Amino acid sequence: MNNRGLLSRAMTRRSALGLFGAAALGVSGALALPGCSRGATRSAQPTRLLVKVPRTGHDVVFDDSINEVSQVITAMARAFEQASPTPVQLEVEVFEQNGYDSAIVNCFDTDRAVDILYGDYFNMSTYIHTGRVVPLDDVVSPAVRNDIYDLLWDLSTIEGRVYMMPYLSRQNVLAYNKELMRQAGLERFIRDGVIQSWSIQEWDEVLDALAANLPEGTYPMMMYAAISQGDTHIMTLLRSQGSPFFNDEGRFCLSRPEGIAALRKLQEGVARGWWPPHAENLEIEDCSSLFRNGQLAIYMLNNASVSRYGDSVGLVNFPGGVDGDGCATMFVSGFEVFDSGSPEKVQLAKDFLSFVYNSSQWLDYSAGTLPASKAVSQRHGNAIPYYDLFQSNSGHVVDFTGSNPDTRAVREVFHQVIRDLLKGNVSPEEAAFRLDEQCNRAIDEGVRTSTLHT
Repeated sequence: MNNRGLLSRAMTRRSALGLFGAAALGVSGALALPGCSRGATRSAQPTRLLVKVPRTGHDVVFDDSINEVSQVITAMARAFEQASPTPVQLEVEVFEQNGYDSAIVNCFDTDRAVDILYGDYFNMSTYIHTGRVVPLDDVVSPAVRNDIYDLLWDLSTIEGRVYMMPYLSRQNVLAYNKELMRQAGLERFIRDGVIQSWSIQEWDEVLDALAANLPEGTYPMMMYAAISQGDTHIMTLLRSQGSPFFNDEGRFCLSRPEGIAALRKLQEGVARGWWPPHAENLEIEDCSSLFRNGQLAIYMLNNASVSRYGDSVGLVNFPGGVDGDGCATMFVSGFEVFDSGSPEKVQLAKDFLSFVYNSSQWLDYSAGTLPASKAVSQRHGNAIPYYDLFQSNSGHVVDFTGSNPDTRAVREVFHQVIRDLLKGNVSPEEAAFRLDEQCNRAIDEGVRTSTLHT
């Protein structure tokens, strides 16, 4: 089935989609949606909603035509337009991954203000504290709540109210190039069908052997600090010596001995040849290119991207963690609704989410990574690459955001300090002090200025 087929199917059978209670696109059963009986006629001028989506690769196990999540969101939008008893037109705008604030914050109170945002929680959560993101508890019916994994509801809830609707997640671990490991005499570390956890001593052995034995122009492991993109993976590496990273109040605590030890490992890695040269000037995409070209032995992958490499890579958790048995991270993606001053738009945006979350077809399009829906997981888990492997690794997942209300402000500080550390401009102790002081100041300011929509 090609994408034209997906979109055309979403736009046909108009008579069958005249009411939300009708079967929608092959979905049987009534769709009970709040706020849909407003008496509008299809001939009225449609209300316009603007849906914004970052450019994000996406695979679906039963539809090879899909390679971007925006394709799925667009098809959802066309289907909702046909199904809604209230005339509505949804425009889907795609923006670049590093352009969240330009697409969202810079457009507040303009004719390009977002009504619905689909994206990653670690970016989206900041906007909740602007007071513009509406609670979605009235969208969460008992059936919808029971279908979504509890952990994802926890991540979607602030002060007892749901502000984000989870659609899917991706689990991040590290991948190693098997051939480069063999060249370095590290065959005993290569295992198939598992996500390993290496001890700190084993990590030192692996990185030192790679540094000593790889050919010129090939490097042991990713490292970068030029910009903030991808810095959550560097944050995870700072748990390597047992640091919890956050204290019980959700504040940075890298000035503790374990945090300083992890920062020292990062800095020592420069002299020991663990990272590409001048890693402080690299971005995550530079390391991605090196890994794809066989010039980097260890890089971050997730359950959605590892299948691109097939049997050429093995998997291992990030080093450390409080228990020393390795760490993984989870990126959740889903929806938010913004209040742009129009109650009608807010209600229609909620209706759109009700339409999606009460439709097995549109939930099924999350089946390519780790679906938020239990039912989708049951229907398609066997077909999703590495599904069981990553689900069984979920006990290693750590929270890389804490209770931070302004992750973006923290990230702007973080990469600059890591950059100075890699350049040798600051000691590990100085880096820990700066990270704790400046990042916690940003968190405190975020708490002070936080406003929640009621």
